[in-house]
Amino acid sequence: MSTTAPSFEEYDFDRGDHVRADWTEGDGPLDVVVETVTEVSCSGGNVIVSVEAADDQYPDHSIYGGTHDCAPGWVEPLEQS
Repeated sequence: MSTTAPSFEEYDFDRGDHVRADWTEGDGPLDVVVETVTEVSCSGGNVIVSVEAADDQYPDHSIYGGTHDCAPGWVEPLEQS
């Protein structure tokens, strides 16, 4: 197993990029999270991308919010305007 930490250089997105994360396999009320990449890390041998979601994407009184941990393949960069 590699002990090298994952790097943004390996992906089409970077910290601070606005992205769309397919969250259909995640737990929570959303199928898609659109917001900002905050980190890329490794846990249990898997690469994890953290996406910070805006609170206005959630239903009222939702217990969910904040950062979503995603597989890199779930993350799609959005065009910068």
